[in-house]
Amino acid sequence: MENKFLFLFHIGPVQDFIATARRSRDLWYGSWLLSELAKAAAREIVALSGGSREALIFPAPDRLDRLSDPDFSAPNRVLAVIDRPPKDVGRAVRAAVLRRLGELREEAYRRIVGRFDRAVAVRQVDDFPELFWAAAPLSDRYDAARQVVEAAMSARKASRDFAPVTWGAEKPKCALDGARESVLFPEEVRSLEEAELYRRYGIQKEEHLCGVCLMKRHGRRLRPGVPDEVPSTFWSTSHVAALPLLERLTDERRSAVTTFIDRLRALGLQDDDLPTVRPEHPVFGPYDGELLFEERLARLVERSTSAAGPDEVRRRKKAALEALRKFLDEAFGEGSGGRAIRPHPYYALLVSDGDHMGRIIDAQTSPDQHRALSLRQSRFALRAAELVASSACGGSLIYSGGDDVLALVPLHRALDCAKKLSDTFRSFLGSFSAPDKNGRISPTLSVGLVIAHHLEPLSDVFDLARKTEKAAKSLPQKNALAITLSKRSGSQRTVRGRWGVLDERLRWLIELLRTGQLSDRLAYDLKTLARTLRPTDPAQASDLEEAARKEAVRLLRRKRTEGGEAPIDATFLQRLIDDLERTENVFAWLEERVDELLIAREIAAVKDLAGDGPYKLPDAEVRASGEGGAGVGCMDH
Repeated sequence: MENKFLFLFHIGPVQDFIATARRSRDLWYGSWLLSELAKAAAREIVALSGGSREALIFPAPDRLDRLSDPDFSAPNRVLAVIDRPPKDVGRAVRAAVLRRLGELREEAYRRIVGRFDRAVAVRQVDDFPELFWAAAPLSDRYDAARQVVEAAMSARKASRDFAPVTWGAEKPKCALDGARESVLFPEEVRSLEEAELYRRYGIQKEEHLCGVCLMKRHGRRLRPGVPDEVPSTFWSTSHVAALPLLERLTDERRSAVTTFIDRLRALGLQDDDLPTVRPEHPVFGPYDGELLFEERLARLVERSTSAAGPDEVRRRKKAALEALRKFLDEAFGEGSGGRAIRPHPYYALLVSDGDHMGRIIDAQTSPDQHRALSLRQSRFALRAAELVASSACGGSLIYSGGDDVLALVPLHRALDCAKKLSDTFRSFLGSFSAPDKNGRISPTLSVGLVIAHHLEPLSDVFDLARKTEKAAKSLPQKNALAITLSKRSGSQRTVRGRWGVLDERLRWLIELLRTGQLSDRLAYDLKTLARTLRPTDPAQASDLEEAARKEAVRLLRRKRTEGGEAPIDATFLQRLIDDLERTENVFAWLEERVDELLIAREIAAVKDLAGDGPYKLPDAEVRASGEGGAGVGCMDH
């Protein structure tokens, strides 16, 4: 391979840049922007190679036009084979990335109707990307060349650049990243009404944005060289939380929707004030589900009518909330016990990552083998995007590239969506393998799910989702699921386990809770038991553990529906009891079951709200062996 080089181009920062988000738009655009920059790098490499797709190793799209498709996501690293001097290629690729960044920046800034310090904003945007490249001569040993180029990239990323700073002025800091200075003028932010601030800058009162985050807030999807916008389909966290209830909205209630929207317009809300989504709901229309939450609707009315005066704003807020209650009552009626049906305020943020991918890549000893692996990853990414948007998941994709998926998913679909992604990943990449101490391993997908309140700061939820994903990947052999329940009041609860074990146990618990075979009180009784009998004196540990074990069995046997008419499923009960009697640490077992019960109860409530049918575990799956030959119902510690 004379005069050929293995060339690696890196675009960052990734996690910190994406996580700098207060709204789903911020999270989506940050992910999309990095993907667009990576595709710009890939396109330039292809152009320098005479238009050959074979130059690219990672990513390896099935068609070159994918690199100009706004819906195609690319990872932040581009690996290629080049036949030009690496310095020339590095300069050209860097210039192409900055050109694409400039195009998107200018497009975003053109949409801003208010004043801002454009010169500083441009410097901040141009300064934020970290662009590194490394190269190594490509010999007959592809794997050796890749090790050299990876080591060189690690060394380059560890080096410090001492460029002129674009921060340090005595100005308010950006509300999203807290580091860069705001490019908005403080006196204008203070003087304008909130409705005007939102119209001009997309901000709330006393909120400030730097040039980078202003671009996130106003950027739109564009194809390279094409000025026409490609409609975005990301949803707000409030809309995703409202989806289970919206699933119950039938065509017979269309007139109720019209009446509700007309009442809001009569209160002074214009069409531009009403948040919309794509694709639109078949009955609720283009309107964002945030209109179904009282706190969100009140905030919307306050922001849109702030110029009317405090007393009038209060009157309109009260009238809007009354209109919402009438709509919910008319559209959905009453639930069990005569309680009014209202949207559940929780949704799921899903983060996934491929397992063993580093070792799988190392096992590819030629560019063709590595390219074939990359092609399968690209195809999985496209299929994952379709799955998230399908009726089985009903979610909103933020990013899908390589082996990473980031999505907002309605809570009642989250478990099914995570499992479908895991199964699909194995079907696409299961044919690849690498040596392992026990034979060979193939790629699997570990998933982290966070159940969060729709008003929680998205940056905090994203950070928690990453930690949850790491909890799943920390299990031996990975191939795991982890779920964190983050309630607004109370501590966070995380459960984790292997696929086929934890997910099926949660399905059982959800079904038993929905059918009344398990009491809502069981989790709290087991929690009280663990707190009461946990030993403080090591000499008493053995006796107290045995007492806790026996009392837990008694609680499991008696926890049924009110009146005792629905006994717990005998098979599942016996598996719980058998596992409890085998466990060495009774108190750890109790804590794990409490967390699982509380998470299952949260999902069961939303499934009831959506009117989902019961989950029935097929007999074949009941008999199937789980981890280590244990049955599906056995507990995975």
